[in-house]
Amino acid sequence: MIISEIAASLYPWDLADEGMEHIADELIERCKVNSLYLVGIMHYEKRPLTSLFYTHNSVRKFYLPENSRVYYRLDERNFKDTCLKPHYSEREFLRNIDWLDVLTKEARKRGVKAGIELSHTIYDTNIAYEQYPQMLQRNVKGNIINGSQGLLCSNNPDVHEYQRAMFYDSVKNHDVDFIQTCLLTFAQGNIIKAPWFYNTWMDINCANLGALLGIANGGCFCDSCRAKAKEWGFDWELILRDMSVLYEVANATAHRFQDSLMENNLTLGSNVTEAMLLLEYPGLAEFLKFRIRSITELFKDIYISVHEANPNIDFRYNNYVHFPEYTGISFKDIAPYVDSVRDSDYTEQTGAKDDFRYKHNTLLKIRRGIGFNKKIIAALAVRPNATPEIIKRSVSVLGELGIDGFSLGHYDGSHIEHLDAFREAIDAIHCKIQK
Repeated sequence: MIISEIAASLYPWDLADEGMEHIADELIERCKVNSLYLVGIMHYEKRPLTSLFYTHNSVRKFYLPENSRVYYRLDERNFKDTCLKPHYSEREFLRNIDWLDVLTKEARKRGVKAGIELSHTIYDTNIAYEQYPQMLQRNVKGNIINGSQGLLCSNNPDVHEYQRAMFYDSVKNHDVDFIQTCLLTFAQGNIIKAPWFYNTWMDINCANLGALLGIANGGCFCDSCRAKAKEWGFDWELILRDMSVLYEVANATAHRFQDSLMENNLTLGSNVTEAMLLLEYPGLAEFLKFRIRSITELFKDIYISVHEANPNIDFRYNNYVHFPEYTGISFKDIAPYVDSVRDSDYTEQTGAKDDFRYKHNTLLKIRRGIGFNKKIIAALAVRPNATPEIIKRSVSVLGELGIDGFSLGHYDGSHIEHLDAFREAIDAIHCKIQK
């Protein structure tokens, strides 16, 4: 097997607690890592994510990040065309330090790649909720989705420009080889489950249908989306009509939207297909197409901007959802506007009960979309809930799927024996790293 990259992600507090030099020693010597990247903007999320406590951090047991703070320097002149401005860390041990420079300097000293990730949310949604509620995504009823944890809508001109500027500036003013993002796009809504009164005659193996119907709880139906949809020639009235009906079907109970309760029960209790739902509600198909065009436009603008900043940059999308097309991500549509895709599947930490079938199928879906000239980097979990045996099996499976690299998720919660197991696994399949 020939690959070009073995990547590992790091957080600013990792560098502050364990030291960049020590971390680089561990990853390069144990795992042959040749690509280090900083999660330079991080959302709310307890670290480590999948276990209670850190396994090799001697400074703290766990960490609770600030909401979408920036941990490296930016030139705010690049944000002159948007009212949104970056917010930096306020923690004493992290503030006033450019942690991306700390990482890139060590990477260059070691002769390995350096990168930056802009994670799920790159602007504090609590601040947006208080100061810019018009920028938050709204459902078909006009309500902000998920309250203060709502997502900013990329179709809002200020949000779109802020996102573009953030990527541009991060590349323009830092010595990085790639910029990666798992940016939350459109709120998908919750997967709608089978009716509560499940009986043996019901077909409840309808996860795909439930996910499609769940879009009715998502967004966005804000004024910016309406204006953009009409500009592009979408039938906004048809979208509103059908999505309003589906919203009531999806949320019908004995106390709410009672007139749609039987439709809810029959839809989710039967084996009706997603195709039938799309045929019956053409506004749903229009809404999906509108979402995909919206996110493709965003990716195009980001792609052009980062390559203006650095023609050699690798713009990498980090796939993290089961149904990306329901959130506005169509791999065939974004293929011209990405240089690589990282698949963020961590089946290893759940015991790989399907023997990596989902991981296998997702990687083929991505390859089908982006073609053979763009790279795929496959993630795998080296966290406590995995085992050395599962990690070795994962590497064996991935070795047959034409991937271009591995990405370890994540160093902060890893077991050292899992890092060693990864090294043993890539040696066992005679993996060669070729830049």
